[in-house]
Amino acid sequence: MFKISRRLFLASLCCISSATALWYGEQDINIVSELGPLLSQGAKVVLHDDVDFEKVTARWQHWAAPTFKAVVQTKTEEDIQQTILYANKHTIPFLAQSGGHGSISSLAALENGIQINLRSMNTVAISKDDRYATVGAGVEVKELIDSLWSLGKQTVTGICECVGLMGVALGGGHGMLQGHYGLLSDQILSARLVLANSTAITVSSTENKDLFWALRGAGHNYGVVASLDYRIYDIDTANGKDVWSHEVFIYPATPENVKAVYTEAQNQLETQPRGIFHYGLVLTVPALSPEPMIMHHVVWNGPLDTINPHTQAFHNLKPANVMKDEGTYLDLPRWLQTDKSSMVCNPTDFIPDVGVPRFPVDVQDYNIDALVEAVEVLKKTMKSFPEFAASVLMIEQYPMHMVREIDDKKSAFPSRKDRLLMAPAMLYQSLSNGTPNTTLDDLAIKWGTAIQTILIDGAKKQGGARTYVNYAHGGESLETMYGEEPWRLERLRRLKREYDPKNRFRFYAPIVQNEEIENEGHDEL
Repeated sequence: MFKISRRLFLASLCCISSATALWYGEQDINIVSELGPLLSQGAKVVLHDDVDFEKVTARWQHWAAPTFKAVVQTKTEEDIQQTILYANKHTIPFLAQSGGHGSISSLAALENGIQINLRSMNTVAISKDDRYATVGAGVEVKELIDSLWSLGKQTVTGICECVGLMGVALGGGHGMLQGHYGLLSDQILSARLVLANSTAITVSSTENKDLFWALRGAGHNYGVVASLDYRIYDIDTANGKDVWSHEVFIYPATPENVKAVYTEAQNQLETQPRGIFHYGLVLTVPALSPEPMIMHHVVWNGPLDTINPHTQAFHNLKPANVMKDEGTYLDLPRWLQTDKSSMVCNPTDFIPDVGVPRFPVDVQDYNIDALVEAVEVLKKTMKSFPEFAASVLMIEQYPMHMVREIDDKKSAFPSRKDRLLMAPAMLYQSLSNGTPNTTLDDLAIKWGTAIQTILIDGAKKQGGARTYVNYAHGGESLETMYGEEPWRLERLRRLKREYDPKNRFRFYAPIVQNEEIENEGHDEL
């Protein structure tokens, strides 16, 4: 095992002696005078009483949110390094943020820390050979899609336009093009990674290979990604693959309809083409009906006049309404209501101080009876507790062709066999006068977990259930998030001991809970 270098050891002694100022009061001024001059042009320190503080610390939702005393808006990799050095010197916790969409209980453990705000690092540069794009840490999904599309290129991204690419990719990452190209994490050729000791290294299949394995599926635990070299692909216009179409079917969410709709979705699992995506929602849309409904989307990478073989069975079920459209990949977020102006991207515009804990279940096949029961419990919860009336059950059925073709031992992502991602999301006002509404928080956990448990129990005879770490609420086991094979967690823990012995990266689905790990660490300087 490598040891921390003499230089780092001596620096740490100096840090301990100088870390006497309290974080409250004078030290929040010191960060400006001490760290500010070390940052690049355009980088900025924002304090808790600055006018921009609320804007730069705003999150997608408020449940279990971290709290900060200062924000460093970085522009370069070196800014990230300097911020981590400062935080280590003063023993201040820190968290990197790009999109701010994390929703997991472990984030609440970060109190009065430093936010490393990566949003300004939002560059996209295409390689000379057109094989990959170098993507900055702050890039949002829409920015990457638009940049590539204008050049006749595309790649795998999540379906929400507003989400930061990095966080999704570090947890594996599902997307509509994964049937052709694999998960988001499969697109990573290399990364520039800033470690807990502030060292910046390259991680790839040839450099720091163990970390490259861990980064793709459990990356939140090992460092701050400053940039990625990310695979890109030509849009196949010659064969009409620049055209996409969509139909959405609306049914009352009766047990009979849930069974019929998802029996048909199940029937298509084995023959689902690479270019088909099923996306189901059980929710209430007051403008359409006061009662819960099924909104089942079918997205097809082809013209609308060729979608019928994949959707006729849903027409046969006599939906209350059908909507359809044809366009390009750029239209998909709008069709799925995950574009930047949607409620999905802006829930706080519709529910003040909204909380959105999710309770995911990854499975290989449907248990229709369990799904019917889960929907009934969701409906009962929304009716009994009107505070949760905006809650939703998501059912995502992605094409899995290329995902399954990649050896699951090649990365830390553990769930390549799972074809379905189901997740109740409890939406409610999680703050009361600026403080957590613990009564509603407890109810959200109670009923979200109850629905999750029904789906987990239903999967016991179908290969079991796992947890998509990007949706996890925090009550799930490490084995369900990072893999049930013992060697997976053993390898991840060994890498934590090696590269993050102080466990500085412990606020998103942490592999190790303790603040320090018993080990000598890794010499990177």
